[in-house]
This record gives sequence, C-alpha cells and structure tokens, in this order.
Amino acid sequence: MLSDSAANELKPFLESLVRGCDPDEVDNDPVGLVRDYDSNEDRELVALLASGLAYGQVSQIRRSVREALSPFGSQPSRKISSLEPAEISSLLDGWYYRMTRKEDLVDLFVAVVALRKSFGSLEKAYLASTGTHVERASSWVGLLRANRHHDELSRGFRYLIADPGLGGVTKRLHLFFRWMIRPDDGVDLGLWQKVPTDVLVMPLDTHTARICRYLGLTDRKTNDLKSAVEITESLKLMDPNDPLRFDFAICHLGISKGCVHKRTLEHCPSCPINDVCTLAWSIG
Repeated sequence: MLSDSAANELKPFLESLVRGCDPDEVDNDPVGLVRDYDSNEDRELVALLASGLAYGQVSQIRRSVREALSPFGSQPSRKISSLEPAEISSLLDGWYYRMTRKEDLVDLFVAVVALRKSFGSLEKAYLASTGTHVERASSWVGLLRANRHHDELSRGFRYLIADPGLGGVTKRLHLFFRWMIRPDDGVDLGLWQKVPTDVLVMPLDTHTARICRYLGLTDRKTNDLKSAVEITESLKLMDPNDPLRFDFAICHLGISKGCVHKRTLEHCPSCPINDVCTLAWSIG
C-alpha cells in the first residue's frame, strides 16, 4: 500500500491520466454497449450481462452481448419480463460464450425479473442487507442465485455472477457496481443513487493488477479480494470519496508486448507505460 508521501507524488500523474482519457475508449469497452439503451432498467440489465461476460477479447465480448440481447429488441427488460423461462430459452437457442451457456442467461434474466418484483429494483435488493459493501454484494449475489430458474446452480452461472464473499477477486462483479454507483461521467452510469462511491472495490484483473503493482498501490503478489481492497485503500489516499475515479484510466493504459516489466530505469523508451515504470521506480 502507498505511503502518504508516495500518494502525494503519484496523484498528479493519475489526475493527468484521467484528464487524458479518450472518450472514444468507451466504444472499445463493454460499458459502451450499455449506453445504447435508453431506460435505466435496460441499462442495468445490459450492464449486468456485459460485466458478467467481460472475460476474453473485447470484440468477442461485445458481439456475444449483442447476440444475446438481439432477440429481445430495443426494450429487453420489458420483453424478458413478459416471457416464460421456456420462451426465453427458445429465443436464445444456439447462443453461448465460452463457458457461459444459454441456460445461464435464462437463470440471470429470470432472477433479475424476480428481484425487481420482490424489491422494486436491483439497487433496493442490494440495500436490503446490511454490512460492508462486500457483505452486501455477497448477499445480493445470493438473491440472484436463489431466484434462478434451473434447480442446479451451474458452474457457468456461478462464474457469470461470482460471489465476492468467497475471497476471490470477482473483477466483473465489482466492475458492474462501479458502472452503477459512480456518477455519470461518460463512462460510468450513476444509476444507483443511494450507494456511496467510497464503498466500491477496485475491479482487478491481471493487467490492472500489474499496473497497480508498478505504481506501488499494493505489494501483494496474489490477485484476490485482499489485493483489490489494498489497491482501493491506496487510491483513497488520493480521493477518499471516489477512489475508483482512477480505474478506467489505469485499466486502459497500454502495455507493450516487448516490455520486460522490470522495475529498473533501463526501460524500453518505446514502451507505452514507460512513464508508469519510471514514476514507480522514483517513488518506490
């Protein structure tokens, strides 16, 4: 975790990353699909699906999300809520994405409809439990799983909607919460108004974790919940109220395939993250 002095040195660099973010990057990110829909209910549903499928190449993710939603038209929430599970399944015939099958999407869609009927919204379902954000998120995932259609909790559905209470990194679920809770800034959507941004946890994957280690945001070698929380706490030294404000910019830093990723001053001058490596070395 960063020291206060290191945070003071790092903050101007991260602020410059945020200012330099290209708005067009949204079109190359799964969140860009969410903004194709008008209603909050549709955006929430699409965000849950797109974040759940956010593993693999972005182009494949975006294509798979579009193919999954196309049978339900421009208002998928309304259409799905009017259908029986068997009808949803029939419309999804032939769809799959890696380990996720159409049966997993049926479970997801049926569960979303059930939670909205029971609680009024997915946000209210989240707020129905108490505890830390991770504890509430775990309870919320439990509700989704409990309201699935199929009797068996499949491996695909467990992966699609992962439980953060088990201590894993659950990057895609934390990404969904970031999209929902952070204010609308052209990337995140700000749909959940009653959850504060300071509870969010960094959506950590291999790429982002590597960058965060270069910057000294964590010393942990394992990508797990503890690492994600430690990185979040480091970011709070620079923005205690909205630590994930830096996430999109950090995530979209390019990495050269030729970079040996060693924290020395002998970095490759053509590496797109050489400023990151140099800064990490200077404050580390």
